[in-house]
Amino acid sequence: MAERDPQGTRGPQGPGWLQLLADQAGMPELEAHRRLLVADGADAARTDQEARSAVEVASLLQERRQRAVELAALNDIAGRLAAVADPADLLVEVVDQARRLLGVDLTYVALLVGDDLRIEVASGDRSSALVGTRLPRTAGLVGSVAAGGTPRWTSDYAADPELVHEESADRAARAESIRGLLGVPLAVRGRVLGVLLAAKREERRFGAHEISLLTGLAAHAAVAIDNARTAAELRDAKEGLESTLRLDADLTRAVLAGGDPASLVERVQALTDVPVRWVEHPAAGPVGAALAGAARSGEPGPVVVGAETVQPVAAAGQVFGALVAGPAGAGPAGAGSAGARPVGGAPADALLLLERAAPLIALTLVGARATARAAQLGRDIATVDLLSRGEPDAAADHRRWRGAGLDPRRPHVVVVVEGDPDAARRHVVGLGLGGHVASAVHRERFVLVAPASLELEERWGAQEAPVAGLAGPVVETAGLRAAWGEAARTARALTALGRRPGSGGGLSRGDDLGVFAVLLSRAGSRELHEQVERELGPVLAEEARRGVPLTETLEVFLDQGRRPTATAAALRVHVNTVYQRLATLDGLLGPAWRERALELQVLLRLGRAAQELDGPGAARSPGRPR
Repeated sequence: MAERDPQGTRGPQGPGWLQLLADQAGMPELEAHRRLLVADGADAARTDQEARSAVEVASLLQERRQRAVELAALNDIAGRLAAVADPADLLVEVVDQARRLLGVDLTYVALLVGDDLRIEVASGDRSSALVGTRLPRTAGLVGSVAAGGTPRWTSDYAADPELVHEESADRAARAESIRGLLGVPLAVRGRVLGVLLAAKREERRFGAHEISLLTGLAAHAAVAIDNARTAAELRDAKEGLESTLRLDADLTRAVLAGGDPASLVERVQALTDVPVRWVEHPAAGPVGAALAGAARSGEPGPVVVGAETVQPVAAAGQVFGALVAGPAGAGPAGAGSAGARPVGGAPADALLLLERAAPLIALTLVGARATARAAQLGRDIATVDLLSRGEPDAAADHRRWRGAGLDPRRPHVVVVVEGDPDAARRHVVGLGLGGHVASAVHRERFVLVAPASLELEERWGAQEAPVAGLAGPVVETAGLRAAWGEAARTARALTALGRRPGSGGGLSRGDDLGVFAVLLSRAGSRELHEQVERELGPVLAEEARRGVPLTETLEVFLDQGRRPTATAAALRVHVNTVYQRLATLDGLLGPAWRERALELQVLLRLGRAAQELDGPGAARSPGRPR
């Protein structure tokens, strides 16, 4: 018998065990070599042992060669994934490579979206029910992997009682006939992005090697997905910054060119498909309520109102108005049905436009209002100058008229308002009188000088309008000063007689006062004081001696219909006090004074009105304090 080759490389029977293993011989070749050795007379037991060892070594070598192929494939896949910039294309590449590596029927990726998992892409799917399916975060095998952050598999998905079966997940599994299922997490720095899954349409047990292989692929994929997302965010941020800079430059040019809010809103609208409109503060409706809330809170951040986003425009704590943007695709501002639009406000790019435009519009409004205030102050000064002094030089006098915004060739009327000058100015602005009027605050009263052709008596209103005196028309400066005095006296008389906004007073001339104009004139006022002394002299003397408000009690008693209880409530005293004072009045005026109640009531009211018209330095007349 021939001597055996101790290395098993080559003998008379052909290549030895080592050579066969080096040549990557398969199981049939190794078995054929064993039979040949036994037939040649080799020890059967020893030959069987050598054959078993050779088979083990061949298996290990085959496994290592497979691992090398897989590692090379993973490296190749990692390179390919790194080269894909778009996240959507990247997911398609991941599922295709996973299906090829594991040799399974179906692979798919589910990513975390808020509190749910959404199946984004699939490879090998045969129905449209899989991609786009949203699953609860705890549903099925995919939810288990996402929650635990570790791989998990099942040999038969539908029959596995340990899984949380949820209808949407089970429906998708039935549509694809999924049985064997393996899922591994897509995680980066401990943060789970989603799950990579491999499925067979038959019962299948997954080994540690397959789990490791899919886990390796998922690790590369997760890094690539995270990088792609970051790159996309950076691109979006860069594009947003460039868009913002362009917008800022465009709006800044508009502001420097003296643009008003309307022109700035037009420029904003040109940069977005979302309808944008300007709303002045204060305003009615839900938008007005949002603006009022911003004014109260002092925080002018965007507010979603139904289907619209309201971006307040404010500066130094003052809210001027708002840019209001509707949802994309809503059509022109104000068009369509509000109920048909989606709820949630404007998209992010439109919000950026609003946020950048709001401060510039506020700056424009601040500048415009400062300019308007300066111009108004100049016209106020010119108007006060007209009402305060004459100018002998006719040319200079005409320049003063024009400086106040008036045409010296046209007749004008003068209006004087008692009370709040700001409220009066707001009312006049609301009348829309145009630019050929002048207004000022002169001697703590609001004064309006307007062309007589504007017919102020018809336009002024009566119910909520300020109570005002009217005089004119006049055409010269001297007549203007005289008209100012007459209108001021009429306004004071109306206020003294109890006229208030909402009482139907409105705009009145001195002639409209009727008999009160005579009684409240200077001559009439003297006669009125004399009459008061004749009728109420004893009461005034007793009041001065004792310090008891007898005339006030008398006036309130008459105003309350001669009812002691109501009089006591109005005076905030006990009713017995009222009875005591009435007894004193009986003694001073005689028991028949109640028969002259109306005469005394008119006398008391006229006396008080005359005192107010005479001013604070006049002698005291009877009546309740003001």
